[in-house]
Amino acid sequence: MGPGLPPALVLVVLSTGLAIATESLSNPNSKPPSVARATHRNVYYLAEEKIELDCIAEGSPEPVYYWLRNGVRMNLSTPENKARMTLQSNVGTLVIDQARTTDEGVYQCVAENIFGKSVSIKRNVQLARMDPFPTTVPQKKRALLGRSEILTCRPPNSIPRAKISWIIVSEGDLDYRDEDSEEGFNFVNLDNRITMDWKGNLYITNVKPEDGQEGAKYVCMANNKIVRSFNQGEDKILEPFGKDGEKEPADEPVSLLWHSTLDVLGLVGKTAKFKCIFAGNPQVKIVWKRKGKELTSRMSQSRDMFDFEIKRVKYEDAGLYVCEGSNTAHDKVIKKTFNLTVEARPKWVLEPKDLTVGVEENAAFSCEAKGSPQPTVQWYINGNQIELEPPNPRRRLEGNKLIFTNLSKSDSQVIQCNATNKNGFMWADVFLHVLAIPANVDREPLPRLKVAEGQTITLTCESSGKPKPSVVWFKGNQPLTGDRHVVQDNGDLLIKNVNHKDTGNYKCYARNRFGKDEANGTLTVRKKTKIDSEPLDLELIYGNEATFTCGAITDPLETLEYSWLRNGVRIEEDDPRFSIMDGTLTIIDINSKDTANYTCMASNGLDNATASAKLQVKAPPDPPYNVSLKQCYANDAILKWQFDTKLENFSPLQSFIVEYNTSFHPDVWVTGARPSADSREAKIKLSLWVRYNFRVKAINEIGIGKPSAINPSECKTPQGRPDRHPRKVQTVGDKTNFLVIEWEPMPQIEHNAPDFFYNITVKEEDGDGVMNFAEADSTVGRREIFINKTYKPYKIIVRAQNRVGQPYLPAEEIRGFSGEAAPTVVPGNFELDPDKNVTATSAGFRWDPVDTSTESMQGEYKGYKVRYWKREQKETTLHEVFIPDTTKDGALRRRRQADNKMRAEVRNLPSYSEIEADVVVVNNYFSSEGSNIVNFSTPEGVPSAVEYLDALYRGSTHFLLEWGEPKEPNGNVTGYRVGYKKIQGLEVGELVVGKTVTKRRVFLGGLSPDTAYRVYVWGLTQEGQGKEYYIDTRTAEHTSDLVRPVVDKVMAAATAVNVTWRIPDIDGRPVGARSFLQYRQLGKGDWDSVPDEEHEDFWQQIEGLKEATPYQVRVVTKTGQYGSESYREAASDQRTFTTTGVDTFFPVFAYLNANETTNNSTGAAKRANVLSAGWFIGMMVAIAILLLILIIVCIIKRNRGDKYHVQEKERLRGSNPDDGQDHFNEYAKSDENGVGQSNSFENNPEKMPLEYDETDSMEDYGDVDPGKFNEDGSFIGQYGVQKSPEPANASAMSTLV
Repeated sequence: MGPGLPPALVLVVLSTGLAIATESLSNPNSKPPSVARATHRNVYYLAEEKIELDCIAEGSPEPVYYWLRNGVRMNLSTPENKARMTLQSNVGTLVIDQARTTDEGVYQCVAENIFGKSVSIKRNVQLARMDPFPTTVPQKKRALLGRSEILTCRPPNSIPRAKISWIIVSEGDLDYRDEDSEEGFNFVNLDNRITMDWKGNLYITNVKPEDGQEGAKYVCMANNKIVRSFNQGEDKILEPFGKDGEKEPADEPVSLLWHSTLDVLGLVGKTAKFKCIFAGNPQVKIVWKRKGKELTSRMSQSRDMFDFEIKRVKYEDAGLYVCEGSNTAHDKVIKKTFNLTVEARPKWVLEPKDLTVGVEENAAFSCEAKGSPQPTVQWYINGNQIELEPPNPRRRLEGNKLIFTNLSKSDSQVIQCNATNKNGFMWADVFLHVLAIPANVDREPLPRLKVAEGQTITLTCESSGKPKPSVVWFKGNQPLTGDRHVVQDNGDLLIKNVNHKDTGNYKCYARNRFGKDEANGTLTVRKKTKIDSEPLDLELIYGNEATFTCGAITDPLETLEYSWLRNGVRIEEDDPRFSIMDGTLTIIDINSKDTANYTCMASNGLDNATASAKLQVKAPPDPPYNVSLKQCYANDAILKWQFDTKLENFSPLQSFIVEYNTSFHPDVWVTGARPSADSREAKIKLSLWVRYNFRVKAINEIGIGKPSAINPSECKTPQGRPDRHPRKVQTVGDKTNFLVIEWEPMPQIEHNAPDFFYNITVKEEDGDGVMNFAEADSTVGRREIFINKTYKPYKIIVRAQNRVGQPYLPAEEIRGFSGEAAPTVVPGNFELDPDKNVTATSAGFRWDPVDTSTESMQGEYKGYKVRYWKREQKETTLHEVFIPDTTKDGALRRRRQADNKMRAEVRNLPSYSEIEADVVVVNNYFSSEGSNIVNFSTPEGVPSAVEYLDALYRGSTHFLLEWGEPKEPNGNVTGYRVGYKKIQGLEVGELVVGKTVTKRRVFLGGLSPDTAYRVYVWGLTQEGQGKEYYIDTRTAEHTSDLVRPVVDKVMAAATAVNVTWRIPDIDGRPVGARSFLQYRQLGKGDWDSVPDEEHEDFWQQIEGLKEATPYQVRVVTKTGQYGSESYREAASDQRTFTTTGVDTFFPVFAYLNANETTNNSTGAAKRANVLSAGWFIGMMVAIAILLLILIIVCIIKRNRGDKYHVQEKERLRGSNPDDGQDHFNEYAKSDENGVGQSNSFENNPEKMPLEYDETDSMEDYGDVDPGKFNEDGSFIGQYGVQKSPEPANASAMSTLV
């Protein structure tokens, strides 16, 4: 009791404190303090700078903080400390300004409230500093080339430990001691020859001249990043020299210069390091091994080979490790053995946890840790060792467990546990909080819970209170007990296998010694969801479609939904290959990755039912794996790989394909081997001087799989001579006065070494001179040498050569000739052969033979060419027919007869044409001048196939056909024949042919509905029937409604009207066989009809109308007999028009569009005035006169085309009495649609017209105005107005519609 305080005031203060403490003990939110773990255990600082030690704790009431330094409580109120040290507000973080050397020490934070004390881990606070290097004079060291040299470094004292490195400093370099960055230093490059030990000494394992650094200094440098300082010292200058004046390093055997500690302690989870530094020249090869066991993937040797480390050390890594050094100067191997012992820092097995309990309850804290050595455990109460605390009969230690019994409110405290061994410690700071709180239901049951029968469900009644409340459940007024009803530890009610009888109202009661609480909710149980149709397993070939079907039933009051899982993962419908419709899953274009278990899940939101099926996709195999090189030699390599049965994709493996690419063509893969299915390696032949990569494909009966990954290391072959010389060496005589040599260029893969070229040797056969040429471009296969001699023999050798040399086998010498020239002789007396008749496509010729000697031919004699062309069209129609030499084989000269004439028959001449022809003699590359020209005419032939055939409209029993003119009329086309065959599956029926027609549009009726037909058209001349053209098409179904016509134009006159219509193209809908017009006066009820007929046209005229009268018109189309089942009828929309006041019908001058009004009498009168005007009538008369003159001119022009008769001798000699007269048929054209017409000028075979059936089973044909129609380009008969025809090809089987 402080002096001067009234007793009453002291009593008030004590009473208030007691009340606060009592309230805190009953407050569920109160809590003992708990300090958060510090981030750093070692803290370094600089003098005069700030130190900040964090300390943040939780607790209620708010904790009070203070600090211990070196175990003594710090008094921050002293004048000295108050000026520099503060605690941050609301936390315990200690801030020390203007830090001094005396501030070093071990600091620990304590947070305290009425329940106890929480203590942080201890933190070691040290002043960062680094001493300077001692001042020394640069030391010069002479080093013998090939031997080792050690440059020592004595690093200064440094906290924390400084990083040591070596730099090269030349005269004039800046002093970097005050810099705080490593940039700008010229560091010594550490590699497999130069390295450092762990103390900072520099080792040069075999000295080379460049180690002299041109007189620059080797400087040892220490870097302390905390003080931001680089200290330099230990300057050394190295002067390499050779033994006996030699400039090359001498050989030195291996020696061990330094090694790290032989007894190595490794901690579990950390990295263990070893090092051996060997010297020797040539360079020492260092190998690290483990005695008695193989090295694991966690064990690795550094690139410079000196260091060895084991990452993430395990207990089983303990043992002996050996470093071995050797070189080629001596056979002796130097070894050093290390012993690794593995221990571990403490690690929690059972870590203490914060506990909040009620009065009269028990509490237990476990503090169990493992490590090597086994950690010892020390307990603390409120920061004090438990052994120093007053005895408590309700507290006891059992092993590593601290137990409290029958707790009271005053037992709240903070407990610490420290598990320690020599390698480290684990610290735990937890609290024990004892409360007295009435029972309370924190989470009430759901007001309405709906579930499915058969489930195990939980009704929530999560309760709290200190001591822990007891919970009792009731359904209605009946307490719940038994195996199906289990009250959980937190108060929830577990009901197993619920059924419809469990539906009802549930209530829970929570109670302890300080109070009670209750809550209720309603449970509704629905029928269970069941799968009644399970999906079936599927085995399919890739690329097909897989369909799984699933059906389920559920409670009628719930909505059922389906989803699908693939190997347990839900299938999302964003994948376009997957579609889910109700209980059906469809996968299109399946592949091997789709092989899986597919599960149908039917759910109503309350429960779900599942059923699974397996999909096995037969597909090409998946790629092999682990492809690697087993060996790589100069001429072959062995490749190995792995392949498992599961990669076969349900089709037995047949074989493999091993492919390679090269550095010359990395994008081109070549098959190198085809090993059998049981092989897992293959031998591949290689070429020299090539870098190879390999991959492997697997094959099964389904196909070839995708390639494997490329082998990780390429195969590189050495250099060598080429294996062969170039092939196919020959001379080419296409260039006069030149010797042209050609060969097959050798690919880069056969060069076998750099500097590849072709060595060409040429020697004239009758001379002594030798010429040599080199071609450095390996892609070139031709050499042109100027000779200035025509067709002279030479001996030629083309060799391959590279940097290494030529192939071992000699190159073959070939005989060749210099270039040819045009023959100097010309065939004479060229004429038609009197023994051969001129037909529509052929003619015979004869001529005098020429001198075929080498001198006359200026090359090798090959034969003759007969050339022919259409008169005055030589440039565009010239053709040549080669007549080969037939005398070389000693056979009878078939082309010469007793008159010593050469003879030839030329076929495929253009029919009905004026022809000119001549003959030339030829050698390999050149032709002579042409002979005299023969003129003659070919008679009329049969036409080629028509340009196109199209089914404009397709009804259920008819087609409307249209076709183009023949590509090559070959005469005057007199008409056409149309026929058809019925197609049933793959069978084609008998040909049915109709009568001859002269137009190019016809109505083909009497067909069967929904039937495929092959429709033919032939052109005719007086010589017979031409080449066929056919299409495959199909009639429409008679069950479909007819397509309604659409009126296009209405052209009215005084007493008549012309109406044009079209039939829209609607896929699959039939078109009527007969169309006609119906009309009526505007306002009248009944329709008048124009007689219906089978129309090839889409226009019709109505006559006998009243002048200047409005009418309505429509088009009606129908098919079948009225009253029959097949009868169909459809009508267009009606159109309105008004007749004019002129008697004569000029439809083009009285056109009314579809929007014309019905009461336009004023407009009709105006049109009548125009048509009766004098100027209009005069214009019409002038047009008629011009048309008459044009017709007369055409008739005269046509009559001038008659042919003239010539005498036999003039015909044979090729003369023509009137060269200026035109005898060509104006219809002759080239074949552009490629159907191979028999008489086409550009096609070869001559064929006779095909026979045909004269039976006429088609309807009558009518006239047509083809100019009114357009064709839409369809090959198989689309509906619509015909446009200008495009060429169409006639195939063996066109697409069926």
